[in-house]
Amino acid sequence: MAWECRGCCTVIDGYMFDFNHVAEAVNTRRSELLILEAPQGMVRLLERLAGFLEACLGVRVAVRLEPSFGACSASLDALDMFGGRAILVHIGHGEYVYPLCWRGSCSQGLPGGVYLVEAEYLGGDPEALSSKLLEALERHGWSRVAVGYSVQHRRLAAMIAGKLSSSGVVVRAASSVLGCYYYNLTKLRGAVDAYLVVAGGYFHALGLGLALGGSKPVLRVDPYTSSVDDIGGLVSKTLARRYWLMQQASRASSLGIIVGLLPGQYRPWIADYLSRLAEKRGIRHRVILARYLSREYLDNLSPGDYDAFVVTSCPRLAIEDLGDYYKPVLTPAEARIVLSGGITSQDYTFPW
Repeated sequence: MAWECRGCCTVIDGYMFDFNHVAEAVNTRRSELLILEAPQGMVRLLERLAGFLEACLGVRVAVRLEPSFGACSASLDALDMFGGRAILVHIGHGEYVYPLCWRGSCSQGLPGGVYLVEAEYLGGDPEALSSKLLEALERHGWSRVAVGYSVQHRRLAAMIAGKLSSSGVVVRAASSVLGCYYYNLTKLRGAVDAYLVVAGGYFHALGLGLALGGSKPVLRVDPYTSSVDDIGGLVSKTLARRYWLMQQASRASSLGIIVGLLPGQYRPWIADYLSRLAEKRGIRHRVILARYLSREYLDNLSPGDYDAFVVTSCPRLAIEDLGDYYKPVLTPAEARIVLSGGITSQDYTFPW
């Protein structure tokens, strides 16, 4: 693949970081400070990126130590601390599709002074991955697909989609995905035979499988290992676990409704809706506020305080981080199903 990295752009550890739009913003806003933040796997690159930006732009750069989980957790409060002198550069994630709440109001889109740098992965073999995909699709008789990808693999996914199309596969769409947003793909379930997700690991592929309720096959396409595999077994196992937790939660007489305090994870409207459902069923409930959530924080509560919890901040906390907690921890959609009184195999939705 041919990649262009010019101007205020650098390649580190196989990722291309294009800061040219940040350079324009620094000049326009006359910024004195850049604040860099990145996801878990890229925090280790921040010192090198900071040094590059200081040399390229001639401004001071501060780095955020805590990893960012997505644009939902952008450090908007840091902009307030430094006033108009600073801009925030958020690395490794794309646009956020849900409202961001800041300074007492909620609105769509990132505020001024925040800039996204997607960090394109330069590796991955489109020829080898496309060949493996064609083999898998032919083996199962699937001829219509939709392609999802994490933003690091946007161009790789487009190349794979192009190669599949030229080989006779009907590609209905190619769309970026978030761990909590798959609608651009799930709306096509009636028009495709299978889904492909170009991303490292299982996180994004599993999320799509859950969003589909296991109704369509999902193939994981991993650029780092050059592997292609059907995650149907993982989706089925996860769904079985989620239904078991919902059954456990259906016997709860008390519910903790966890509301996030990060800008993109504050969803009081969901908490209010679930509170009304709990009220109708006579279930004692309380809103619990948390900027960050862990099992250690939940363990600080007395064992008899709540029989179950629902996380309205990040639904993936209920799946991955707290999926094996000793009390049921549900996503908003799971809690809605339980509080509405009906749990069937057709009911499952994810995440809201």
